[in-house]
Amino acid sequence: MQANNYGCLTCVNSNCLIKKHIDNEAVREYLHRKNTFNCNQGQQFILEGAPVSGLYFIYQGAVKVYRQTPNKESQIIRFSKNGEIVGHRGFGTNYVYDISAAALKDTILCNFATDVLIEMLHKAPPLMFDFMLFYADQLQKSEANAKRFVQMSVRERVINGLLFIESKFGQTDGFINMTLSRRDIAEFAGTSTDQVIRVISALKKEGLLIAKGKKLGIPNIELFTEQLQETSYFLEG
Repeated sequence: MQANNYGCLTCVNSNCLIKKHIDNEAVREYLHRKNTFNCNQGQQFILEGAPVSGLYFIYQGAVKVYRQTPNKESQIIRFSKNGEIVGHRGFGTNYVYDISAAALKDTILCNFATDVLIEMLHKAPPLMFDFMLFYADQLQKSEANAKRFVQMSVRERVINGLLFIESKFGQTDGFINMTLSRRDIAEFAGTSTDQVIRVISALKKEGLLIAKGKKLGIPNIELFTEQLQETSYFLEG
């Protein structure tokens, strides 16, 4: 990673919690203590079990967050995009990260060290309040997703995963704005790569999915969503 300077004042990510409170003088006092990094596609910047080094905010790019299962397999927990936080599960509670994170494409990351962020939160109560709401929302979605996930068939898991990815990154010219490997989709859907390939093939034959190389597109989101049972419908996390 190479350090660069990407200022919060000129940041366009209105969904970033730091940016949202940029007019708060207590927050501005700490902006010069932020670190920024360039992370190349495929590069890991958080290692499961490594000491916590604060929170990361995505200035520009995309990231996958994953952990190792008891069977030594990789399980993708979420995908994150511009303005979103990465590494929050370890912040303030653990001395080590319980997840790993890597860039899905060339990504610019902002990082506030743990001690800096804690000090900032103490001095900026409105920011602390928004962090509390963020954590509460994440906990609610995590519990709801875990409950619904176990009720899904393999087909529903793949459809659910594709809907999540589409809702996260959107579509342009009929294709999802993030090209993921079939393995990544499988690790997110909690199934095997072979099963993902079979489900995608079936969805293409049914006219529910289109493909161009590794690119996938969902022509009719409403019709695609109808393939899920109501109790299995995805929640964005």
